[in-house]
Amino acid sequence: MIRRTEVKAVALNRERRERGVRLLWVFGSALTLALALLIGGRALAQKADEAPEITVDMAPLDMPVDDVIEEVREEADSAVPTEETGFRLYRRGLYKEAFKEWSKAVESGDVGAAYRLGEEYFDAKVVKRDIEKALKYYKIGANGGDPRAQMDLGTLYDNGWGVERDIAEAAKWYLAAAQQGMVEAQYNVATLYEKGDGLELDLERAYMYYLLAVEGGFAQFATTALENVSRMMSPTQIKEATGMARAFQIKNWEEIQAKDG
Repeated sequence: MIRRTEVKAVALNRERRERGVRLLWVFGSALTLALALLIGGRALAQKADEAPEITVDMAPLDMPVDDVIEEVREEADSAVPTEETGFRLYRRGLYKEAFKEWSKAVESGDVGAAYRLGEEYFDAKVVKRDIEKALKYYKIGANGGDPRAQMDLGTLYDNGWGVERDIAEAAKWYLAAAQQGMVEAQYNVATLYEKGDGLELDLERAYMYYLLAVEGGFAQFATTALENVSRMMSPTQIKEATGMARAFQIKNWEEIQAKDG
């Protein structure tokens, strides 16, 4: 997801502890993934050294591909492949070239490009789903500090998609993204603190992250959750949690790693 501005919602039930946002972005993908796994999802995997198998037609061009690549790099003010140059190719319908551009960018250490590839191999919009590759690229992006990749990697661990389900590992990646200011991840972290699931039970931190999610623009889900958790808290606790939210400062990945280390 470029920073996702549209949330793909799915119906949730109470047994899932209303962890909505962990599933929000996979509306169509979750159903397709479940079917793929039932019919042998691993069979969809491609060899790592193969070119991506694009499943949709590429847009017709009015100039040679090499000229288009040069043009998008000029537009992005970059002499080398980056997440941005790959995305510009993707937007033009040059999917195969976009995948190549992102792959080259990953080799040069562009973690945003790794996130893009992970998203594409999971969402299966233009290429066949390959969970192993999605996991591989999400891990590269997440370990490199990309909050979008951290959010999505957390979702895989949360639901056991392509990995053994591990709520503690999911919490680790959700929290990393939340500390970098990602509101969807802040909502997820709040639900974990509220229930003591993957993180130690802490209603004040739950309230803090719900409040941050509301104020960050994720009010649709977080507002109700904030009201619910407040009913379990004293006025003093709410005041303390509100103060924590006001004192919250977004951290970069290096700061998070240094603190955790």
